[in-house]
Amino acid sequence: MIKVLKQLTESVYFVEKPHGISVHNEPGKDLLSLLEKSLSKKVHLVHRLDKETSGVVCIATDSVSAAQFAEMYQSRNIKKIYTALCRGKFKDPKGRFSFAISDKAEGRKNPQGLSKDRKEAVTEFKLLKANDYFSLVEFQILTGRQHQIRKHCALARHAIINDPRYNDEKYNQKIQSIYTTSRMLLHASSIEFDFKGQPILISSPLPEDFNLNSFMP
Repeated sequence: MIKVLKQLTESVYFVEKPHGISVHNEPGKDLLSLLEKSLSKKVHLVHRLDKETSGVVCIATDSVSAAQFAEMYQSRNIKKIYTALCRGKFKDPKGRFSFAISDKAEGRKNPQGLSKDRKEAVTEFKLLKANDYFSLVEFQILTGRQHQIRKHCALARHAIINDPRYNDEKYNQKIQSIYTTSRMLLHASSIEFDFKGQPILISSPLPEDFNLNSFMP
């Protein structure tokens, strides 16, 4: 069962996606299929999260509302916060990444993609907690490129723990042999925006399978 965090209107919902569930690519067991079964309605995605990422997702049960909210998501009038556990210790308590990246799913050998495909991408970060080996970081994305946070962290040499695409495979295997989780440690924590003159905040706490106490006791 997918948890509904908030029903904003008759047709717009914010739900909590578990990690390991595709939003739309696995008919019968993806997020859309599960929601259509539980809501008994046709469901349209407003935006997407990677299969490996957990957290807040917006959906709509009619195409008009889906299009309206999708347009809002593409603007800078919405604050999207993610939390991740990253490799290594961040030196700065806050800052921003501005590596230009492509809008394609790349890989660890070249996260930026081909130079001809690169576009502006801006991610702000705030360090929440760190030790010599890991950093718990809050991210706000100001642009919406594919795998933006994952690529920016890899380019900054702070790849997200257990990221199967942008972190080193041998490093991931070592982490998974030592600690108690194999999931990618990236979570869509909150979404904040104004709706009909009222501030709206939808948040999702870090899931238990982050196992932060194992990394930062």
